[in-house]
Amino acid sequence: MTHMISSLLLLAPVFAAWLPPAQYFAREYRFHHDNILGTSMELVVRAADFETACEAENVALAEIDRLRRILSTWDPSSEISALNRSTGEIACSAELIDVLDAYETWRLRTGGAYRCDIGGLLAMWRDAEARQILPDRRLLRTVAGDAALPALHIDREAGRIRRLTAQTLNVDSLGKGYIIGRALDAVRLRVSGVSGVLLNIGGDIGVWGGRPWRIAIADPFRPYDNAPPLACISLKRGAVGASGSYERPRTINGQHFSHIIDGRTGWPAGGIVSATVVASDNASANALATTLCILPPDEGLKLARQFGAECLLVAADGTQYRSAGFAAMESSPSRRPLGEEGPRNWPAGFEVVINLTVKPAPRRRDYRPYVAVWAEDAEGRPVRTISLWGNETKYLKELPRWWRIARGRPGLVSAVARATRPPGRYRIVWDGLDDNNKPVPRGTYRIWVESNREKGTLCAGSAVINCGETESSATIPASAEYEEVQITYGPRGGKK
Repeated sequence: MTHMISSLLLLAPVFAAWLPPAQYFAREYRFHHDNILGTSMELVVRAADFETACEAENVALAEIDRLRRILSTWDPSSEISALNRSTGEIACSAELIDVLDAYETWRLRTGGAYRCDIGGLLAMWRDAEARQILPDRRLLRTVAGDAALPALHIDREAGRIRRLTAQTLNVDSLGKGYIIGRALDAVRLRVSGVSGVLLNIGGDIGVWGGRPWRIAIADPFRPYDNAPPLACISLKRGAVGASGSYERPRTINGQHFSHIIDGRTGWPAGGIVSATVVASDNASANALATTLCILPPDEGLKLARQFGAECLLVAADGTQYRSAGFAAMESSPSRRPLGEEGPRNWPAGFEVVINLTVKPAPRRRDYRPYVAVWAEDAEGRPVRTISLWGNETKYLKELPRWWRIARGRPGLVSAVARATRPPGRYRIVWDGLDDNNKPVPRGTYRIWVESNREKGTLCAGSAVINCGETESSATIPASAEYEEVQITYGPRGGKK
């Protein structure tokens, strides 16, 4: 035994030489916030300890809030709001000049398809949706004006800007990407002991540091929170911008229109339903993602290639267009496609959709909820765990009702392969299969929702829904952890 120990000690220096860098031992700390730039935020920090990760969180939030006060069109006291009210040249911060100068650059690059002076066009479409009357195309073109003309005169040296258009300026698209990039830089430069960061604000992501980050790309035709991704990529450093018409469409007389406007015509984008762009910086990624929803696929791929970006485009007919570099970054999604063709006992295309809104924690630093959603048959036997949110298996037993089902079934427990989403509204689908991917019969089922979190309240509720020949609906009453849950059974693509 002594000889063996001595041999191991002699080998120790050699073994140490093969140890990976310290960054590979850093733990990942996750922070979630709602109502950040009007959406949800996820921050993942790779650090040696929780205190360092919290410092990174505070630095990122402070930088986001500082830039929000400059760039938010929803804040009447912001710099961009003051510029929109101005009738002459005014002094502006370097940050606002950076963003507006970038917009003018992208306006020239895209022939006016992507521009910031579209506030009047957006207002016309909001009014059209409220009145349920389509706007006149000729009037839209008139309001759009000449896309070849600049919207601003920027004097960077003097730090002053003058609007050259009557239209209000909207910087939400590129501005969000700019803020993500600056927040990442702030953490990297001001917080020591951080080896990597992922910042996701509303689906736009920036990353740097350490081993590659795995990023999932949502399927625009199945945008449910429990749906498998369309694709997954690995990215060590850079930005991912996502844009599409599937989440926030305008509906006028039963027709759906994208919220993305072609700056040349004033008409919504049409042919591309989602665009995902990987670029070196978030501002460029966001500008390209929006533009590629407007341009035809061949023009979009050419533009991305011109600026060294990679992309995945999905057309309205389901056709996918990938740049060569994007395909090289991909790995196969790990789960069976939701709704994969196969035998079903329910009517063709029918499914159960569950609309669930988890209430945010009352504290500034949200504690992530653990949520289980499952179905039981008429005899109370569990048939399907529909969705499970949580990032550490050991805490799943804090969902006692669901844990009684899962504790003897390791396959269900291993489903916790992703972090909990930030608080907000979620859409979950059940495709009529049980936990063994076998079709369940038509009949009545009880849908359960159970939620818990640290310093929260254990809540569980259920409702019975008829999964038969015709559409049906049910609700689960609100609780301390979630709003009233809406459940619908019917054909795919029905009520949302």
